Amino acid sequence: MNSRDPPSKILLLIISYLPPSFPLTNDYLFDTFKSYGEINKILIFERGKTNKAFVEYLNVKHAILARRNLMGKSISPEGGKLLIHFSRLKELNLEVVDQTRGTSYQNNEVETQLLLNHVSKIKIKNNKDNIESQKVQSPLVDQIHQNQMSVTQDLGESPNKTIMDSQLKQLIQILDDDFNSEIEKSQQIQFNHQQIIIDQLLYQKPSKYLIVSNIDVKITSKMLYNLFNRFGHLDSLILKKKQQTAILQFTNSDQATIAKELLNNVQFFNKELRILFHQQSDFRTTNVDEELYIGSKTKFKTVPISKVLIFQGIKDIIEIQDMVKLVGMIQDIRLEYNQVQMTMVDIYEALKVISVFSEYEYKGNKVNIFFK
Repeated sequence: MNSRDPPSKILLLIISYLPPSFPLTNDYLFDTFKSYGEINKILIFERGKTNKAFVEYLNVKHAILARRNLMGKSISPEGGKLLIHFSRLKELNLEVVDQTRGTSYQNNEVETQLLLNHVSKIKIKNNKDNIESQKVQSPLVDQIHQNQMSVTQDLGESPNKTIMDSQLKQLIQILDDDFNSEIEKSQQIQFNHQQIIIDQLLYQKPSKYLIVSNIDVKITSKMLYNLFNRFGHLDSLILKKKQQTAILQFTNSDQATIAKELLNNVQFFNKELRILFHQQSDFRTTNVDEELYIGSKTKFKTVPISKVLIFQGIKDIIEIQDMVKLVGMIQDIRLEYNQVQMTMVDIYEALKVISVFSEYEYKGNKVNIFFK
């Protein structure tokens, strides 16, 4: 299967990163997919760490809608990322597989399937009766045999074992082909994405603009400004909240280069910052999700990152300790020469404190923080 496959009413689901203990069932998938249209059948194949399933809609439009809305999303808070593709199966035949794997959600089909299963049981019993009838010629057994055969003929014969085995092998082969094709495509997409990143790194041109990605959702524009202004003269920034990225404008490319070298791949709260040079021609917001922030433009002396911070403008150790411990973990604190020296657990905790309390107003005084 590839991107040129036409839309189909049958979707192939590849479900990854789902805990083995998660109770994935046909009914669970039914509840997830039913809001996009009427579902005909669902069939789950579980193989190792990856779960695979078919979902068949009655209408191809509903399958297209479900794929469009659920592609790339997770089926549960525990995980289960969905890769959804149109299958090459023309019909999902539950008769050729273990009945515990597949479920039909159309009442008529359920009743028909149950009836066919009942007929199959009658046929098995009939075969046993034939053997017994050869040993003991009983008119009553013959009469039961004739009645059962009549019912079977009226309802139609189920596929024989050879046909069922053949159909099952064909179904599994199609599933395997689809799965292998999608794995190959996913790997190619991942490779292409990695190649794009490599090209960006190799062919960057120094600029006074930086693009910062992988920003933690808790970060505000002011916090981001406080952090980067410590390592270069930052004029302003635009925070794109939905994309969790920001465009930073420095006074010149040299200042941007310093900030990039010191903060790229550094953990800031729960994520590692990714920083690249950016070519920007028009520095302004384009939609409501973007926030322009112009800071104080205070110019700090650029020094290496340290886990030791010096606080000026506040002398009460207890008060400053109570404030800071809400943001980062403190290792040691002491009062020296009318200023507070605070040692954080590591440099990442120190960066958090700088971003929150830089030029912080406390009891009418501005708190100044420096790396020691």
